[in-house]
Order: sequence, then C-alpha cells, then structure tokens
Amino acid sequence: MKTESTLLSIFLLAASAGLAGDIVINEIMYNSPGDDVEFVELTNNSDTAVNLQGWYLLDDNNDHDPCMLQGTLNPGAYLIIAGSRARFQAKYPGAGPVNVNEYDSGNDAWALGNGGDMVRLFDSSGHLHDIVEYADGGDWPGSPDGNGPSLELLNPGMDNALPTSWDPSKEDDGTPGERNSVYTQNASPTCKDGSRLTGLPASSDAVTVTVLAYDTEGLEKVELMVNTGTGYAPLRMNDAGSGGDAKVGDSLYTVRIPPQANGVLVKYYAVATDLIGQTDSWPNQAPDDYRAYTVGHTPPRLRITEVCAVNSSVIMDEAGEFDDWFEIHNEDQVTVDLGGMYVSSALNSSMMFELPARELAPDAYLVIWADNDAEQGLFHADFKLSSGGESVALFETNDHGNVLIHGWKFGLMSDDVSMGFRFMDDTAPEYLKNPTPGTGNDESDLFSPVCINEFQTTSDFGGPDDWVEIYNRSDEPVNLSGAFLSDQRSDPAKWQFPSGPAAVLDPGEFLVIYEDELEFGFSSEGNDVIMLTMADTATGLDFYDFGAQTADMSEGRYPDGSGFWKKFESPTRGSANMPTHVGDAASAVSPAEFRLYPNYPNPFNNETVIRFALPVCATVNVRIFNVQGKLVQSWSFRDKPAGTHQISWDGISLAGLPVPSGVYLYELQADNRELHWQETKKMLMVK
Repeated sequence: MKTESTLLSIFLLAASAGLAGDIVINEIMYNSPGDDVEFVELTNNSDTAVNLQGWYLLDDNNDHDPCMLQGTLNPGAYLIIAGSRARFQAKYPGAGPVNVNEYDSGNDAWALGNGGDMVRLFDSSGHLHDIVEYADGGDWPGSPDGNGPSLELLNPGMDNALPTSWDPSKEDDGTPGERNSVYTQNASPTCKDGSRLTGLPASSDAVTVTVLAYDTEGLEKVELMVNTGTGYAPLRMNDAGSGGDAKVGDSLYTVRIPPQANGVLVKYYAVATDLIGQTDSWPNQAPDDYRAYTVGHTPPRLRITEVCAVNSSVIMDEAGEFDDWFEIHNEDQVTVDLGGMYVSSALNSSMMFELPARELAPDAYLVIWADNDAEQGLFHADFKLSSGGESVALFETNDHGNVLIHGWKFGLMSDDVSMGFRFMDDTAPEYLKNPTPGTGNDESDLFSPVCINEFQTTSDFGGPDDWVEIYNRSDEPVNLSGAFLSDQRSDPAKWQFPSGPAAVLDPGEFLVIYEDELEFGFSSEGNDVIMLTMADTATGLDFYDFGAQTADMSEGRYPDGSGFWKKFESPTRGSANMPTHVGDAASAVSPAEFRLYPNYPNPFNNETVIRFALPVCATVNVRIFNVQGKLVQSWSFRDKPAGTHQISWDGISLAGLPVPSGVYLYELQADNRELHWQETKKMLMVK
C-alpha cells in the first residue's frame, strides 16, 4: 500500500517532468507512405546543453538492442534517431543532425509498430527519462499510420504522455530537425492523475479529491465539476496548502466534496483553464467519462478464488483453445450482477476490462478467459496473464466508486498448476495440483509438500531481524537441495538451498533461514513478497504477498501448513505456531453460510484443527465420536458470533486419556432462534 508521502512523491516527479521538459521526445514517424522510413526526434527544452553520451532509445521490449545516442544537445536543438540512416538520408537530404547509431539493424533490432508501440528514452544511468506510448486510433490521431503525416508534439513543454498533446504534422513526411509544423506558442494546460482520498465514503465523510494540474504560462483556475443529482456545479480547487491541500505550489490541486446522504450518487471530473481560456480535463473524455462513488455503498462479497496462467490441458474455451483463466466466486447471499465491474491484471489499474451484464447466483462461479481474444466471447478479457507471476483483481463499477473488491498477486506458474484459495476463509492462495475451474477448491490437492510457514521482518530489541521458516507439511521427507528463496518475482534465484542432508526436511520438520545467510532482508512496509521456487527457478513451491509488518511480531500460518495466516505477538521460529495472535493477516470475507471444514492436518498424530463458519450468531456444539458412536470429546459455546472459528484437539478424551489410532467422526451443531444446522465429517488419528 502506498503511503500519502509516496503518492505525493509520484505526483511531484510527474509534475517536475512535465514542467521542466528537459530532453523530450518531440516527433515520431512510425509508418511513412511507400518505403517506410522511421525516425524519432528529440529536442532539448531546457536552458542547458546536455551530453547524451550513454543515453539510449528503446521500444517496449527490453530484449531488443538499445539504440545508443551520441553527442551534445544544445538548448532548443534537435537530434534525429533513424531506423535506417541510409534510407532516412536518402529521403531527407540535409535534415539533421542524425544520430550515428540506428535502431532497425542487427540481430535484436526493432521497428516501431504501426498499430501502436512505446518509445522510451533512458539516461546514462539507465533511468527512464521520457516515454511515449502511442496508438493508432482512440484518443490518438490515426492519420500518421501510413497516410503521410508524422506525430508531432504541440509544444515541448506539454505532457507528451497524453494523446491530446499530439497532432498529425501539417506537412507530409513530418519536419525532422525543425520546429514542429503544429507548434503552438501557448501550450494547453495539463490536468491528470486525479485521486480520491476516501474509497467508499459514509454519509458523514467529506471527500478529498486531488488532481495534478499545470501550465507553462500559468493557470487561471482548476475546478472540480460535481454532480449530486441536479447537474454539474463547480468547486474551486486550490494549491494554497489549505482546505485539505498538502503543500503550496506543488501543482497538486485539492478540494473537499461536502458530505452527502446515503445512497446519493456523486459524479465528478476536473477542468484546468489557462490564462487564455484553453482547457484540459481529467478524465480526458469528461464529461462523458467521469469518476464517481455512491455514498454508503457496500461492495458484494465476490472473490477471485483461482488463477491458471499456464493452461496446457486443464480446460478449453469456446474456440477450442487452452488459454489463461481465472474464476470469480459469489460468496454473498444474494445474486450479484457483474455488469460494469472491471477485471484487471494489475492492482493499480482499475478500468482494464469492463465486464458485461451477468447475474451470478450465491455460491456460483464464473470463469474469465485472460486470452486477449475479446472477439471470442463476452468473458474473454483483453489481457493475458504472465507465467512469471503478476496480479489479478476485480473492481467495482464506476458509479460504485471503482474500488477494489478483491485482488492478489500470484507467483511463478507452471503447466496446469493453478493458484487459489482452498477454503472460503483462507487468507492466502496456494499452488493447487489439480485445478478446478468453475467449482470450489476444497477438494484440490496441494501442489507443494513444503511451505513458507512463518516469517519476521524487523525487531526493536536486538533480536534476530529478518528470518523465514520453511515447513514440511507432508508425510514424506522432502529434499530442498537447489531450491531458491527470493523476495522478488523478477529475480527468483536470489538465495539457493545448499545440497546435502541439511536440505532434507522430515515430515513435520521446520527449517529457519536468517537474513545474514540470505544476504537480503524483507521490507517491513510490505513492498516485497516471499517466494519459494524449485531448482529449475521456473516452478513455484510457495508464494506469499505480505503487508506491512510490526517490529518483534511474526506472521505465519495457523494451524501450521494451512492457508489461514495470523500475526503473532510471540514468534515461534523453528516450532509449531501458537494461537496467540493480534489479528488475521488479511481480512477474511464474512461467511455467507454455515460450513464445517475438513480438519487439518488429516491424518494427524499429535494435534488437529477443526474449523467452522457461522453466518449468524449461534449456540454451537462440537462433538467427536469414535466409529462405535461413543462420545470421545466435546465443546459447547453459547452465542458464538458470526465469523470463522477453530478448535484444536490434541487427541485426549473426556476422561483425560489419549485416544487410540483409528477413524473418528466430528460433528458441528449450530442453533439460533430461526435456524438449526448440523454436519459431520471424518478424520484419522495415526500413531
């Protein structure tokens, strides 16, 4: 989770980039008529000459060869980078200067895509300095795609990330090495990157909205247009360090929308106006496009319960293809219409793919194909999932605040192994050996016999800081020789388990690895993940995306090896996790129904845990019987609150004696004034 200071830093970086200009991507010819002659033009929009030695240009693919730049670019001067120097100089004799190196030659050369691509400029330290991601159509002008014009920036001081800052050149073939033909002396203002401080406001909440707005010649005003049901009316936004604004003169304009009654739909958009009346809005297509929230709204209990990013043979789509997929489960007690909600492959991109109308009944599942084949059906998203791990997310409709309903990161994925929540109240997903698209995961076998069982990231009192505990939750020894631990999905091979007997974990055994051995630590802010990977570095064994941590507290599974995570006041590295805790590691969804879960572990030896879910407050009786029907152990609870609960049984009978090996039945009865519920399951004691 980004802190306010982090968000402010991002806004300030964006503001300074837009205001300073510096070395700017100023013109792009990505598809000229006839013999395609591509070029990119840079200009220096600062007052100081810049040495470009070590700078380079690249498209959207990091595997391509960078085009290295040379020379010094003086203030107001231009540099042309051609795909082919020979073809460019033949078509544009006398145009220059042209960079010595070209980008469309060599084994890993690249050319700019006609339908859209990315032009990235990196400085000599390898930092991204400027980026333009253009497209053919949409908000971008389409005529530069083979019809003669180039893409020209209206003014080097404008934000070249915005399609509204570009026009087709007035002259066919563009103006390489010269001032753009569409140049305007007074650039339009920029208004972008709006945010709302409160996701889903209550009726008592004033809602703070912030936008980034600036203009090279100065702004007349920035207004938030707000509609609470009677049409849009302006609220003046300010950058004066008052009325909710954080800092004077940082180009972040702020205003508070007054509290509204429950059920009121609040729509809004922002408009920046410069000194000569030019405007820019956020979102770009406002007022047709707007942001909104419904006061007092509660999102439905929907969860993404399973993901398969490498589907080789699990399930075919309507076109007979084995494509990426994930599933949505309705854990609510009412039917939910998914229409207008969004799914995404990024937790910070809330409007990636809009779902069509579809009613999802209670306890029903829906499979979404992440195949970038939207033409194949309504539930084929326009993105794919990365086998290297990324995210899946479900967001509310725009009118309901477009807030995150449920989403999570997943790790490395291998053929026909999914990742998902085995039980409804699990707080972290597991690798699943047998994927179950469209149904529950409680019958799925765990893919990995070992798991990340507990960890700690910081200590205030001189104790061991970062450490992670690995646990063998299977009935067989496991050899971890050559396996890897890492805190980054992009670098799975950061630390390798040594080979030999020390890497063999017996059933129920714990292994603790400390920071000084790992030679890296885990972020206490929760910016990292913990990833356990096979020796091939391509097959995930376990993955946990943790949140912010507290000094001298650990986080781990309870019971050991399960999918339910807790935070522990008393860490238990190298031994079984104890039930004392501060709270759940992640907020579980309130149960939608009575449920008795399979005990864990099963079979068991010394101890097993029985978990159950109550949708309402109830009187609860849990009883254990032997196969002859004799009562062995029991627990009773009056007015047990709604939620998920668990009981540990150590194999001791009511008489205080150890019970023998064998099959036992455990029964849950729950009653309140209106409901009676009962369920029985089996477990096996093995000594």
